Amino acid sequence: MTQTLAYRQAHAPRSPLVAFLCFLIAILEGFDLQVAGIAAPNLKLQFALDPATLGWFFSASTIGLLIGALVGGHLSDRIGRERVLLWSVAGFGAASIITGLSQSPAMLIGARIATGLGLGGALPNLLAFTSEHAAPGRERRAVALLYCGVPVGGASVSLIGAALGTDWRTPFVIGGLLPLLLAALLWRVMPPGQAPALAREEPQGIAEALFGQGRLIASLLIWTSFFATLIILYLVLNWLPTLLTGLGLSRQTSFLAQLAFNCGGLVLCAVTAPLLDLRRGWLVALAAFTAIPILLLRASAIEDAGAAILFAFLLGGAVLVTQSYLYALAPRLYPASSRGVGVGAAVAAGRIGSIAGPLLGALLVASGGGMGAVLRGIIPVALVAGAAAIILSLRQLRS
Repeated sequence: MTQTLAYRQAHAPRSPLVAFLCFLIAILEGFDLQVAGIAAPNLKLQFALDPATLGWFFSASTIGLLIGALVGGHLSDRIGRERVLLWSVAGFGAASIITGLSQSPAMLIGARIATGLGLGGALPNLLAFTSEHAAPGRERRAVALLYCGVPVGGASVSLIGAALGTDWRTPFVIGGLLPLLLAALLWRVMPPGQAPALAREEPQGIAEALFGQGRLIASLLIWTSFFATLIILYLVLNWLPTLLTGLGLSRQTSFLAQLAFNCGGLVLCAVTAPLLDLRRGWLVALAAFTAIPILLLRASAIEDAGAAILFAFLLGGAVLVTQSYLYALAPRLYPASSRGVGVGAAVAAGRIGSIAGPLLGALLVASGGGMGAVLRGIIPVALVAGAAAIILSLRQLRS
């Protein structure tokens, strides 16, 4: 507690600015995380990608995210969150531009891995920053509101993709130039060499930070829920446009469905965020996790554009609220001195699910499964994610 208070006091004069910059970075993360799904139909045509290669393209950034989250979280506890955040933002911006300039599938996949390294390094720092700068008792709300930036970025991708049509390169370039501009702003207002250090005890070993003082079960539960939830999120984000197009719906409908997915997430995340700091905030997560399998069961009923857009809106709300809840929960499981390691490990566990999700979608599509079969196939994953999150929430209440 003393460590966290010292950190807040050191940053208090610029807390609103820090919160605003973190929100902008969250928007850019959401943009870059979802741009691959919008670009996929055009990439598939231009490079003649088979389902397996397309699956690796979707998963490439998450391989980098896995490594970046582990390394970035570990470094942030030792050399400062500002320093790691700055270079991570600059890194994923530069790599996104290279993606837009790629001339081969190998170059595409390599650039997306590099993008993921930067995104992974930034995310644990965003969560730790926001939690540590929030007013006491409002930490979860603050992180949940930060997460609203992710669907804003995703919605921007959908709008840009719809406007540009078959031009898949420009969205990647835009998604790279903006982070570089923001990195320059971060350098201006938070020079890494002048960043105040987080008052802390001697740094703990990674095993002690994750499993010490009774945190073994909590860590395993948060990892399980992150892993399972990210399987769902990334499968839907990356494959939804392709699956809808395969149903015979227009490309315009697929763009509108992805926009609706993000709008549903934005609306419901914003509405539920103030509830997460209440003792019964876990009921929000229970409702969202329950809604996911119900909606997936109804996927086969999609027959027209209106049904596809409504389905995407509701599914986006349910899936992104679960993500919002997990991101809000994770920083409070670990002390300030090891929060970067703890949150980074949780994010990394989710990224393993991010890798598995698109690849699972590729296997189901290659085997001849339509949209309904693909989405119904992940219902057991949704049940596991919900069970782990609710058990963890109830354990936290009892403790």
